[in-house]
Amino acid sequence: MKAKSILFFLLAVAASFFAASYRWGDSAHSIGLIKASGGTARHASVLASGEGTYTLIATAAVIPPYRGDARVVLEGEPRIDHAIYLSGPVVDLGLRRNPKLRDNVIHGLQPRDRIALWVVMKPPMTDPVCGAPYRDGFFGVSHEGRDYVFCCRRCAQAFSLDPERYWNNIGVRGRYQLAFYDTKTNRPVLSVPVEFQGKEKAGDECGDRH
Repeated sequence: MKAKSILFFLLAVAASFFAASYRWGDSAHSIGLIKASGGTARHASVLASGEGTYTLIATAAVIPPYRGDARVVLEGEPRIDHAIYLSGPVVDLGLRRNPKLRDNVIHGLQPRDRIALWVVMKPPMTDPVCGAPYRDGFFGVSHEGRDYVFCCRRCAQAFSLDPERYWNNIGVRGRYQLAFYDTKTNRPVLSVPVEFQGKEKAGDECGDRH
């Protein structure tokens, strides 16, 4: 029984090491500081446009003297459907404080706390030529087993003339921000830049929108 427990522990450690060291294609990790004067992330999180779902892992330490509750908001246009989760221990041994997340607000942050957020994002499909997010009135086209949406005939024509130029531009492109705001002052205490980068920069082909 003891041998099985040791083997299980070693497998868990190996799996954790692999998960921590491997960079998944649809995920990014950002490290930052939560500060009363406004903290920033060490670097922007860059994601390749075109995936259906993304996961952003944001870890942060609370710098004294900040303490309070922080509202977490994913800012940017077009709006991205997302869900925010706060990582916690599987078994709470009481070795450290664990702030709680309710309604996208982290409650009870204190100096020297460390948190880890998981933000699962599902961006809308976009016109691969002009970058417009999908809405009523768009029409779909299939090309080599992949579905695309277009806002107007001119964009669809541009795509048909050079599909290789636009094939990977079905997702949002641009800069977003995972922002943490103190609930009492509404001042930002941490900003995490998030960038979606496509193969080809969106143009301005639209001339006769539906």
